[in-house]
Amino acid sequence: MNNHSYRDLKDTIIENGFCIGCGACVSLDNTAGRNRLDSHGMYKPDFDDLDSLVYDICPFFTSQNESKIGEDLFGEVEDIKRNELIGYYLGAYAGYVAEDDYRKRGSSGGFGTWILSRLLSEHLVDAVIHVKPSGKNDILFEYGISNNLEDLKEGAKSQYYPIEFSRVLQEVRKSQKKYAFIGIPCFVKAMRLLCENDKEIADRILMFVGLVCGHLKSKRFADMLAWQKGIKPDELRGVDFRQKFSSGPASDYGIKIVGEKNGKMITLAERAGNYYGYNWGYGFFKYKACDFCDDVVSETADVSIGDAWLSEYLGDSNGTNVIIIRNPVIQKIVDSGIKDKALKLDVITPEKIIESQEGGFRHRRELLAYRLALVESQDKWHPIKRIEPTSDAIDERYKKITVLRMQLAEKSHTAFEKALKANDFGVFKTEMKPLLLEYDRLYRKSFASRVLSKVKRALRKLIKR
Repeated sequence: MNNHSYRDLKDTIIENGFCIGCGACVSLDNTAGRNRLDSHGMYKPDFDDLDSLVYDICPFFTSQNESKIGEDLFGEVEDIKRNELIGYYLGAYAGYVAEDDYRKRGSSGGFGTWILSRLLSEHLVDAVIHVKPSGKNDILFEYGISNNLEDLKEGAKSQYYPIEFSRVLQEVRKSQKKYAFIGIPCFVKAMRLLCENDKEIADRILMFVGLVCGHLKSKRFADMLAWQKGIKPDELRGVDFRQKFSSGPASDYGIKIVGEKNGKMITLAERAGNYYGYNWGYGFFKYKACDFCDDVVSETADVSIGDAWLSEYLGDSNGTNVIIIRNPVIQKIVDSGIKDKALKLDVITPEKIIESQEGGFRHRRELLAYRLALVESQDKWHPIKRIEPTSDAIDERYKKITVLRMQLAEKSHTAFEKALKANDFGVFKTEMKPLLLEYDRLYRKSFASRVLSKVKRALRKLIKR
């Protein structure tokens, strides 16, 4: 068990911008601090005593990586296999929930809510710890506890919003219930580390459902979406980040905004592409820590769930999940669901899972190596990752794109703060414009180059036949 002080976390993780705001470090019993939103709308811990000892539970400071945690958890499971990019797996699938309204209410195929509901109905857990609407005006989403299916469905969709779990763990400690936890990769990793070091939490949280993750957004992402449509940040009351349409590709979803405008409560809904700054590649309002994560698919979770961004499934506007199972209990439930026709799943290969998240793996493996090399060249501290720092064999144009993405993320935080002070959303767009123009120019060339390379590879295969 490796112990260090809060001062260690402050001097490395927090001062260098690598805190993801999960709340693990302030979730210990008799903790000496709390999690607060900072001026950029991101959670950061505030410590009472910097010299207090804290266990090895920070996902970006720990000496344990996802491969080691995964091996400890799943390495001895019968018939388990391992892939370098998706970790351990018993089964890999693409599909959706065919029963009830799970798919309709979910961001994609509805599997996340379905598997959690089965854990509840089969009494494998008593309650679920998940993100759902808060009912508050200042914080729209937060971790809460659901004890039944109807409450669980409140958090059925993906929320691109800052969250933390220290508050909800205070409730968990007061209860004797058994829980399932769902979260993004670094949050699942942090909770696993908490369980290693805190018997009370380990006794309560028994199942872990992980989400495939692009990156975590600050509160300002939602504020930006609303403000450009005339709803000011302090008048925003609700967001649906993944509204489905009855036709078109699954990737062409909408965003619904609820808030006050000119003294009246209004609801606006448009396709995501109509919103300035929504492009995921820009990385607006991204946590810096996300650029130093190498876990795309929640390798430490009992089951991982994502979107099936694959050509054979994109045409279905209702949405399709990719699923990676590591726990035999989950596998048994899924097998039963397939047999009962509650689930419509295709068995797929790990390579198909990787293909479905191609951009994410490129960003968090190949290009992470370059970001690490950049930090080392500046003689600065960075988290230890499974990827070795290097700038070798990386296309020069992609090096420039990588730097621009980091600059866009950093600039978005400060530019939005300027816009708030000026009470003018146009200030934000003006501040971001030079970097966006350069990024779009480079990215169009890189995209064209990738398409040409794929065509050449396909032609070579045909010639060989």
